[in-house]
Amino acid sequence: MLTLLLWVLWASTEACVEPPSPSHPNIVILMVDDMGWGDVASYGHPTQEYTEIDRMADEGTRFTQAYSADSRLPIRLGVTGGRRVFMPYDIGGLPKQETTMAEMLKEAGYATGMVGKWHLGINQHNSSDGTYLPSRRGFDFVGLNLPFTNTWQCDTTKEYYAQGPDPGFCFLYDGDEIVQQPMKFEWMTENLVHDWKRFLHTRMTTDQNERPFFFYFSFPQVHSTQFANPNFLGSSVRGIYGDSINEMSWAIGEVLNSLVKAGIAENTLVILMSDHGPHIELCLNGGSTAGLRGGKSNSYEGGFRIPFIAWQPGTVKAGRISHEVVSSMDLYATFREMQPCPLIHYRTSPIFLNDTVDPNLSYFCPNGKPRADWYVSQTCPDEHLIVHKPPLVYDLIKDPFERFALEETQFVLEVRRIRLWLSRICFIANTFQMRALSAQVLREHRESLIPVPGQLGHFDKSITPCCNPPSCSCDKLRYRQNEVCSS
Repeated sequence: MLTLLLWVLWASTEACVEPPSPSHPNIVILMVDDMGWGDVASYGHPTQEYTEIDRMADEGTRFTQAYSADSRLPIRLGVTGGRRVFMPYDIGGLPKQETTMAEMLKEAGYATGMVGKWHLGINQHNSSDGTYLPSRRGFDFVGLNLPFTNTWQCDTTKEYYAQGPDPGFCFLYDGDEIVQQPMKFEWMTENLVHDWKRFLHTRMTTDQNERPFFFYFSFPQVHSTQFANPNFLGSSVRGIYGDSINEMSWAIGEVLNSLVKAGIAENTLVILMSDHGPHIELCLNGGSTAGLRGGKSNSYEGGFRIPFIAWQPGTVKAGRISHEVVSSMDLYATFREMQPCPLIHYRTSPIFLNDTVDPNLSYFCPNGKPRADWYVSQTCPDEHLIVHKPPLVYDLIKDPFERFALEETQFVLEVRRIRLWLSRICFIANTFQMRALSAQVLREHRESLIPVPGQLGHFDKSITPCCNPPSCSCDKLRYRQNEVCSS
């Protein structure tokens, strides 16, 4: 994937911990679950109410060609570490050898925190060891969190899951402790906002804003089943999906407003994105791609072109629309480069500051225009695959909805140009000096590799989280609503 770009050209390398500043900012990632490219007003939805997301777009830069993976785990690893989903009874999880974004930034002097959806593993040996929980992966502060997700089995309306919530899939943690099983959604988003404010208050009082922070706010909304608290039910003409968008957007406004109130907005980069496209099979309750083909877990544009907004008053241009091609999978490498002591040597273009085109994209996306997309399914059994020879190629500028595949004669010239470019690279790589350097780099890379067993498909029901066995039922949050409402 293409590299996402920030303003790292002037990053200092003199000190490894510096106070937050426009060039070494605090970082807040707002990750929305299953929100489609066309789900909010600023991205063209005709009936979704104007929300704090649209205000964020007005005050920041909105990207029209931002991409993620087509399903949730690769992007969650791209944001937290840089690779498919784990079930509650999976003995696997994010391998310890994978450095998360929190671990990387913590090493650089950042305070780190998160709330919300995790979905990168839970237990390994028993129902409470918490081997893969976020507190073990670089996060100093972990508030309320969903180690799994709000799946079908958690539906309280019985519209999707007639048996009612299944405790084996529906649990809420506070740090490393189960505090609600099955979990309830009514005040969940408000509780997450409360924990964000607790984190920010601690940072402002403990560090006096002398230490930068990284915070990962991972929304369970708008994943199915959708939910909204009573203050937002009925607030949208779109129904429950729009209500959920409105509540989630309110939470985003609370994050932005608290940064402004604390006086640190100018030194805080906030990025809003979706983890992938919407669950379009749910129809009215499944989100919108604004006409883009496909959706979640599909390799057409609707599956992985996402809403993506950057906000940092005084640094990120307000009201700007960028058509540059960016990838949320590259946030890890980008933020690594923004540290006071960069750990890698390359530099990328300052797209958030101006319209400079990354020269590295010249052969693939001149002026932000993808030259060709080859779509290959990685999840369908072979007998269900349709092999396209030649591959389907679309002009995504003229035909973003992928309705008209180009004739082979229309893209053969582009293929020739790419092959010519590759031949030039191969010629340079075959020089004596480059061969020697390549051999050295390859040898060092192989020596650094650590074998990791496969993490998926190894099940043990005994490690499923359970509070108060054998009922697996508890609610330690029942008195928390008053605390949240009065904060």
